[in-house]
Amino acid sequence: MKKKVTTKMLMLGSILFLAGCSNGGNGGGSNNESEAQTEDATIKVNQGDYVLQEGESVGENEGYLALDVAIKNNTKDTMQVSSGDLTLYDEDDNKIANADVYTDDENFEMLNNTNLSGGKNVSGYVVFKVDKDKKYELHYTPVLAEDSEDQDEVEIDVDASKYKDASEELETLSEQYVSQVFLAQENTEDSDEEDAAELGNDTNDEHQNFNQIFSDALKKEFYAYSPSAGELQKAVEAFEKANQEKANVEYDIASLSPNQATVYVKPEVIDFNKIDFDSIGDQFVDENEGKYSDYEKAQQDAEKYILQKLPEKFGDEDVSQPEYMDGNGYKLNLTKEEEQWAVDTSDSNDNYDYKELEASFMGGLRE
Repeated sequence: MKKKVTTKMLMLGSILFLAGCSNGGNGGGSNNESEAQTEDATIKVNQGDYVLQEGESVGENEGYLALDVAIKNNTKDTMQVSSGDLTLYDEDDNKIANADVYTDDENFEMLNNTNLSGGKNVSGYVVFKVDKDKKYELHYTPVLAEDSEDQDEVEIDVDASKYKDASEELETLSEQYVSQVFLAQENTEDSDEEDAAELGNDTNDEHQNFNQIFSDALKKEFYAYSPSAGELQKAVEAFEKANQEKANVEYDIASLSPNQATVYVKPEVIDFNKIDFDSIGDQFVDENEGKYSDYEKAQQDAEKYILQKLPEKFGDEDVSQPEYMDGNGYKLNLTKEEEQWAVDTSDSNDNYDYKELEASFMGGLRE
C-alpha cells in the first residue's frame, strides 16, 4: 500500500554500484547499513519489504522481512550463488533460518541458485522472519568454483526497524475503498505522512457505478410494477445510509508482497432475504381492502407500495454476515502502481470474490 528524492537516489546508487562497486576493496569485511565488500564479493541491500504469504501468520512485532540483495563477483573466477549462502544473525549470534515465500507478484523474484561469472552481478530477494525492532547482521560467504580455499565472509548490518510494514496501511486503504464505494461515505483521509500509501481508484466514479448496478439488481425484484430511476435511487441511498449506521466490517491482511496484496474483508450488513416483505404487503391489503376489482392493477400498486416503504424498513433491520461467505471473509486484491495501491475490480476467475463482496453490500442482490 514514496519519496521522489529517495527514488532518484536509489536509481543513482544502483548505477554507481553496477559500474564500480569493486573499487576500494581491501580484503576485509567492511560493514555498513546497505553495502559491504571483500576482495571476492560485494553485497548490497537495495531495499527491504515486509511480506506475508497467504496461510502464514506472525505475532505482534514480528514480520517476514524480504531483502532485495545484489551480489557482485569481484573476481575473475565463476562464483556459485544461492539464497542458502546468505544467513542472518541476531545480536545474540542466533542464526535466523531462510523462509520461502511464494506469490503471484512478478516483480518479487527470490534469489535463485546460479553460477555467477567473474565481474558479473545477480540480485533477488531473501526472506527472514524477524522482530521488527531488532538489529541483525547479514552474512555471505562466496563460493568460488576455481578456488577450494576458505573465502572471506561479507557482513552487512540490517536494522529491521528501518523497513516499513505496509499491512496496516493496506487494511486502512481497503476500509477507505469499501466505505466510499459501498457505503457512500465521503473521503476524509488526509495523512500528514509524506510517504503514506494512497488509493489509486476513482472511488466517486466507482460509487456511482455501484449505485447503478444496485438499482438494476433491485429493479429485477419487481415484476408487476416498473420502478422509475428516481424511485430506485431513493431506495438504494436509504439502504446505504442504513448500512453506514449499522454495518460492521473487519479487515485483515491475507498476503503481501512489494507490489501485490490481498486483504480479507468480513462484513456484517443488511440482508434483503431477511426483510419481512410480507408484513409490508399485508399492510397494503389492510389499507386497501375492497378497493380493487382489477387484480393486475392491485399487484402493481402493491409492489409500488412496498418500494416506497422499504426505506423505513431498512432502519429496523439487524445486520448479519453473508450466508455463503468464507470464514475469513472476501478477498480484496490490490496492486501497487506508481506509488499507489489500486483495488482490482475486474470480473474474472482470479478476482471472483470482488463480485461477491459487491453483492453483500447490495443485501445479497445480484445483477
